[in-house]
Amino acid sequence: MTADQSRLQREKEEEEQELIDVTRRQFLKVAGVGGLAAALGPALLTACAKGGTSSSSSAANIGVSGEGSIKVGVTAPYSGIASFAGVIVNNSLNAAVQQLNSQGGIGGRKIELLLRDTGVDPQNGPKAYTELSNTPGVVGILWCGAGLEQALPQIKRDGFPVVSVFGDLESANELYPSGAASGRSVFQMIIPGNYAVDTLADYAKNDRGYSSAALLADTVTDPNGLVPKAFRAAMAKQGIAIKGIETFTINDSDYGPQLQRIKAGRPETLWIWGLTANTAAIVKALAALDASYVDTPTAKGPGWHPHIIGSPGATGDKSWIQLAGDAAKVGTVTAWHVGGLIGLPQFAIAGWMKKYLNKQPTGGEESPADGLATLLEGIKKAGSTDRAKIVEGIETMGPIKFASIPFSFSSTRHLNKTRDDMILVTMERGGTGPAPTDPPYQLGKEWKEQSLANTAAGPTHLVRPTLEANKRAHPDVMDVVLKQGYGTQCTKHADGTLGKECKIH
Repeated sequence: MTADQSRLQREKEEEEQELIDVTRRQFLKVAGVGGLAAALGPALLTACAKGGTSSSSSAANIGVSGEGSIKVGVTAPYSGIASFAGVIVNNSLNAAVQQLNSQGGIGGRKIELLLRDTGVDPQNGPKAYTELSNTPGVVGILWCGAGLEQALPQIKRDGFPVVSVFGDLESANELYPSGAASGRSVFQMIIPGNYAVDTLADYAKNDRGYSSAALLADTVTDPNGLVPKAFRAAMAKQGIAIKGIETFTINDSDYGPQLQRIKAGRPETLWIWGLTANTAAIVKALAALDASYVDTPTAKGPGWHPHIIGSPGATGDKSWIQLAGDAAKVGTVTAWHVGGLIGLPQFAIAGWMKKYLNKQPTGGEESPADGLATLLEGIKKAGSTDRAKIVEGIETMGPIKFASIPFSFSSTRHLNKTRDDMILVTMERGGTGPAPTDPPYQLGKEWKEQSLANTAAGPTHLVRPTLEANKRAHPDVMDVVLKQGYGTQCTKHADGTLGKECKIH
């Protein structure tokens, strides 16, 4: 192979890896799960949809106990470089459908999934919508793939029930009722990215006592600048001084100029909002500057060792730790949600996957299953598969519990998450943890007894900072977390209260 051929091959591999990272952040939010998911849409989803039906008359207006199966459409990337997301969707829905059908389905009617592969081509999403919305008997769509924003005009026109599993319309102000773009028939499962930013800002100011911050944000996955906008708003709300906002693109490898400009302001926190590879490269660059994060007191000076705060789709995924190696530091923090703690014993999805598929969840499997439950509960409430009645049924079904935590929607709330659902997730190392600190802390039960026990590193629930809010929203879940010892609870006092002293953060 010539030098030019070698270079072209290397560039091709790098481009493929970048696309993998983009699509991973688009479809997984672990914890983020999360980031500003709406910011991902414009980068990859640029087509306009055509077609679709113009009224609800094409949907079979029959009762729940009618003939035939209940058909649910699913869009997801089942092929190509984003197929890992399709695997997560399939594992979730296959386990959930087998569980439901083993119990007789809905009114004696079995559940049938109609899958449409979106890959990463933005035009495949709207095409999939046209096919599914015109298929007789399809009662709604679980949207886990590309092209949702482009299909919104047709969805709104048709009034077709759609559950957005991995797409954040709320942060872009496109979700009904505050945003008019989606129309009344769309409901969202994933946490809004601005919830994540606000939760992390509250932690930085009111828990850690930080007074300054800087942001390094990718412009390819966020061409509309939603991340800097959310960052500025959150910093203003908390009274945190902004010491710099710098940008990069996902194919950048040199972050030296941006870091040098940020270093001049000595911010106590550095927010990295990009993909796993970007995050790893940036913390490596910090290590080369002798500016790696240590703990809160060190982050406050006199030198520069900022506390790293990252996006759920990057610092909430163990791949950035694998890429960063020793430059990834215990205590690096991001945000997720209570329902994503799928290792908890009272959350059903892990048990169903073990029973029917002999698999362990890897993160995010709760959302497709709960999206399916949303559509089916709407049908049960309506007593009909008429699409308008299904939408009304979802709005009036009240709280339901299926794969994970209880959730609900209403006529004035088409998002099933609240700010009290938000949690913090911190990086941890399994084989050598816990890190030596004074006072010491302990790893949670999931690290000692479950699937995380043999992993080298990964995210773990940092319990205390959002505990009171989580207890308001889900007291039964948090009771199990506290009493059975899930998550990192440092530091636990003799009276059972949790203190701020632990230098994991």
